[in-house]
Amino acid sequence: MSRVLTAMPAAALAVAVLAGCGTEAAPSAAPATGKASTAADPHGKRRQVEAMRADCMKQKGFKYIPNISPPQGARNTVLRQMSGDYATMREYREKHGFGVFFVAAYPDDPEEGTDQPLPNPNLELWPSLSGTQYKAWRAADNVCYAAAFKKFTGKTVTSEEDVYKQGEALSLKTRKRLLDGDPRLVELAGGFGDCLKSKSYPVTSLKPTALETRGWDAFDKQRTVALDKHRESGAEGIDALLLPPGKARPYLAKEIKAALDDLECGKDFYAEFLPRDKKVQDEIWDQFGRKEGLLPW
Repeated sequence: MSRVLTAMPAAALAVAVLAGCGTEAAPSAAPATGKASTAADPHGKRRQVEAMRADCMKQKGFKYIPNISPPQGARNTVLRQMSGDYATMREYREKHGFGVFFVAAYPDDPEEGTDQPLPNPNLELWPSLSGTQYKAWRAADNVCYAAAFKKFTGKTVTSEEDVYKQGEALSLKTRKRLLDGDPRLVELAGGFGDCLKSKSYPVTSLKPTALETRGWDAFDKQRTVALDKHRESGAEGIDALLLPPGKARPYLAKEIKAALDDLECGKDFYAEFLPRDKKVQDEIWDQFGRKEGLLPW
């Protein structure tokens, strides 16, 4: 998927993985038969994975509540951005920049803020566990999830988080192989890079995949530095994962300007690169069960 949809700091990704995505109530899990009727139930395989996971946890002496929140579908505006639509990309960037500092700057945003309920019902179990019990619960769940994921996808993973690590690694490798050597994209990337340089933005690589993530990567580095300073000032726990809005908003203002300059320089590039990039990434993530609802989008 494009960075508009999937790129996020490691801490936020971990929260998303543990929480699951979706806002509807979780229906009952189906028996773990190994065969899901996706025609009758488009998320039948997810139901069966979760049922097998719960049975496995029960056998290990732990409670696990099947988490079958429907995957979060991409909004139409996100899909249009992923198609390289200039007007939609500009509308997004005028508010979000590259998407790095916005969540911290506006945590109460009704669509993308952090102050949203986490639908994973297992979150209700964790406060009752001691530190030692929680570690044992997580270790058991990793084993159970890995076994269920293997059964229903054929892929070997060590945990739910590992699914994303493997998918991202394969996606990056495949994108570089298929997109960075494409003559037309290389030509457009050259013009894109020259334009950025003329506006005094540093360009370390003219490879298409590198240019697409250049803006995000630059501001993500700034966020890392800012978060380190925030923690040094005494921030702990969940407060240490995001900058306070007052500290994040000046960064967001700079990010928005840079993102708009980036778009003006790269609008022809994005129009050709993003649809092809989306196709490649869709094919990769479908290997990890996205179509069957095993991923949160």
